[in-house]
Amino acid sequence: MLMDKPPVAVAGNVWMLGTTAYPMYLVRGRSEGAVIEGGIGGLGPLLRRQLTDLGIDSTFVRQAVIMHAHPDHVMAIPLLRELFPGVVVTASAIAAATLSLEKAVGYFTRIDAALTDGLNRSGVLADFPPPVVVAENRIAIDRTVGQGDVIAVEDMQWTVLETPGHSDCSISLHEPARRVLFISDVSGFYLPKHKTWWPGYFTDYAKYIGSMERLATLNAEVLCLSHNGVVCGADDVRAYFAGAIAATQQYHARIVAEAKSGRSIREIAEQLGVEIHTITPVLPLDFFQKNCAVMVKQSLRHEGLTPTP
Repeated sequence: MLMDKPPVAVAGNVWMLGTTAYPMYLVRGRSEGAVIEGGIGGLGPLLRRQLTDLGIDSTFVRQAVIMHAHPDHVMAIPLLRELFPGVVVTASAIAAATLSLEKAVGYFTRIDAALTDGLNRSGVLADFPPPVVVAENRIAIDRTVGQGDVIAVEDMQWTVLETPGHSDCSISLHEPARRVLFISDVSGFYLPKHKTWWPGYFTDYAKYIGSMERLATLNAEVLCLSHNGVVCGADDVRAYFAGAIAATQQYHARIVAEAKSGRSIREIAEQLGVEIHTITPVLPLDFFQKNCAVMVKQSLRHEGLTPTP
């Protein structure tokens, strides 16, 4: 079962907030909580209203966890700091380093503006004020975590798992007692209406597959995605991972076959970009084509092939 209409409780202590396309999560204890995912800036005012409706005051959220340092996963952090003074923002060490770079966060700000504009034009955020601006093109991290560390929210013990492949800084969070798993973009961009995935192995194909295979062995019953919903039910979670892995392997095999037939990186990436942009035109076509080019290069590198530009 897929739950995709926030705000909604997806597990006993976990709420999906934000929007369907860009969910954020509230881990809710009795007297304190944590927000998982850093979202886009435009979500801030909507998140404020959702938290108010749930009776969450300014002292309740004590932690915010960034799952990886990409623009659609960090830009609501300034609003969270405004809403919850003293909140401890947590990320991997690699993510913290990225978010300290003015050039990187400046680029993120431009992408964030485009994503927020898209939601405004769709009517999702039209009634809300502009997002809080990121000061000095930096997003400060208060705590860094790595493999095996624990993020505690009262009696909930969220184990940090390093899950590279999509990005070097990606982490996932697992609460074995409750069988809940947060994975961010580790499995790519899921498109439930089309029953398919756009893979996202932007840093390493083998590590990307490996991360999904390891997560699939955890037997989670609730799988919280960073886009388009939450997968509920152990069988459905297993099926989700099997589908994501198979879709990625097929994508990789197609790229390799087309490269061996003589097509260039540019030709392959342009076609792949058109295909995903047609399904989900949330950003300009060239954004998708550039990201597809990254995956083409990763596939060819994995196979030891010399690319044709």
